[in-house]
Amino acid sequence: MDMTMNTSRFKVPLITSFLRYNVSASTASICDFLMLVFCSEILGIYYVISTFLGASTGATIAFVLGRNWTFISKDGKVSSQGLRFLFVVGGSIMLNTLGVWLFTEYFQVPHYTISKVMVAVMVGVFYNFPMQRYFVFK
Repeated sequence: MDMTMNTSRFKVPLITSFLRYNVSASTASICDFLMLVFCSEILGIYYVISTFLGASTGATIAFVLGRNWTFISKDGKVSSQGLRFLFVVGGSIMLNTLGVWLFTEYFQVPHYTISKVMVAVMVGVFYNFPMQRYFVFK
């Protein structure tokens, strides 16, 4: 069995996909953040629940962009990719929600929105990008 990584199976080179991922993730994160603030500040929903709602909105946008532009992986079954994406997003939502709560409550970050930005960057770079490139949209 050949243990070397066959990079030719990827339609988009690593650097290009990482740059595109950052644009897609930024777009999804802006929508996530707007939903978080809207739910918390306008609707008065507890920030932990609002974090979950925002992350769910961002995840939907991230899937569409990831499949169609970031990784250009339209030849895979959308249902298979969708299931793998849901698995990854479940982990991402848990990491984001737990991270915002920990940073806000235990590390005494002055406002949940600051926690949200810090956690979103860490989860995006170290969890979401590798999982999407090598597991969801492979």
